[in-house]
Parts: sequence; C-alpha cells; structure tokens
Amino acid sequence: MAELVDALDLDSSVEICEGSSPFLGTIYSKEITMRQTTFENIYNKERFVMIGKPEKKFIDGIEFIKLLVEGTQRTVFVRRDYVKKVNS
Repeated sequence: MAELVDALDLDSSVEICEGSSPFLGTIYSKEITMRQTTFENIYNKERFVMIGKPEKKFIDGIEFIKLLVEGTQRTVFVRRDYVKKVNS
C-alpha cells in the first residue's frame, strides 16, 4: 500500500521504501516490521515475548514492562530486573 508522505515521522520499527512514478512524483510506502524479543524469568524459567517497542510502567520506583506469555495471548507486567533477554 503506498501513500504520499510530506513529513516523515519514523521510529525503529518502520522501514521506508522509496519508489517513483512519472505521474505522481515520489511515493513512499511504509512497511511495518515488528521486532520480537524473547525474555526469560531468571527464577522460574518462564518465557515471555515482547513485540515492537516496550511499554513501561514505574510503580514505587520499580520498572515493569508489558510482555506476552510465550504460546498464549495473555499479557502481563513483569519486573524488569526479574527477566533477561534470550537469543531465541
């Protein structure tokens, strides 16, 4: 899907592919690629998935991030210091 773009507001999860047309000038198409990161609880080895940018909350000075439980559609807030990134 292509659209004309005057001002580009980009974040790390959006790629811009440039093309041209003799009739419309320059056309930019946005292709959204969501990055997936896997985390593991350091105490019970439970795995979580984060898709895209992290949603963070600070409660009483402790950072929590919103994650999906791996294999389900359930979202939970987990203490950031209780999980570590894994390579798979």
